[in-house]
Amino acid sequence: MEQLARWLEAINRPTFGDNGPRERAVAEMRAAGADNVFPLLIGGLRSADPEPRCDAITALLFLDARRAVEPIVVMLDDPDTTVRRHACGCLHDCGDERAIPALCEALRRDPDPQVRGTAAYALGGIGSPAGIPTLLATLGSDNEYDLHGHSPSSCAATALDDILGTHETRIRLDGGLCRMAEREPDLDRLRRLAEELFQQWSSSRAEPPAAP
Repeated sequence: MEQLARWLEAINRPTFGDNGPRERAVAEMRAAGADNVFPLLIGGLRSADPEPRCDAITALLFLDARRAVEPIVVMLDDPDTTVRRHACGCLHDCGDERAIPALCEALRRDPDPQVRGTAAYALGGIGSPAGIPTLLATLGSDNEYDLHGHSPSSCAATALDDILGTHETRIRLDGGLCRMAEREPDLDRLRRLAEELFQQWSSSRAEPPAAP
C-alpha cells in the first residue's frame, strides 16, 4: 500500500515542468501488472474522502484508459460534485465512445452546472456524432452559470465546434492551442451543421435493406 500511495502521489501531483516521476510511476504500475493494480485502484474509488477517489480515477486512466472507462463511468453518480466533474474530464481524455450514454445523461441530469459543462466538454473531446442530439438540446437552453462564468449551453457550443471541426467558438492553432474567435458564434449555423452531420452519421449506420 505504501508503494500504491507513492504512485498515486506522483501521478496526481507531478512536479511542475517535470513529468518524469509521473511517467516512472505509470511504468512501474504497468510492470506490476494491470490485473494486480486495478483492484487496488478500484478500492480507492470507495474511499470516504473525495480526493483519494479522484486520485484513483486519474491513475486508472493512466494505467489502462480503455479498461478504465467502465469504473470511471460509475463515478458520474458519485455524491461529490468534484468527483463527478473529475470523472467527466478523465472520460474526455479516455476518448472512448462507450462513455457517451453516461455523459449525455450527466449533461441532462446532473444538478451542478460545472459538471454538466464538463460532460459537454467530454462529448466534444470524444468527437462522435452520437452526442449531438443531447448537445443540441443543451445549446441555448441550459444557461445556468458555474463559478467560472461558463454555462452548459456555451460548453455545448464548443463541443459541437469540436465535433464538426468548425471555428465558431474558438480558432484552433498548431500544437493543440486555440484562441477565442473575434465574433460571436453563429449558433444557427452550428446547429444546422450538427443536424446535418448527425443525419449523415445516422444514415451511414442504418442497416441495408434485406435482399429480396
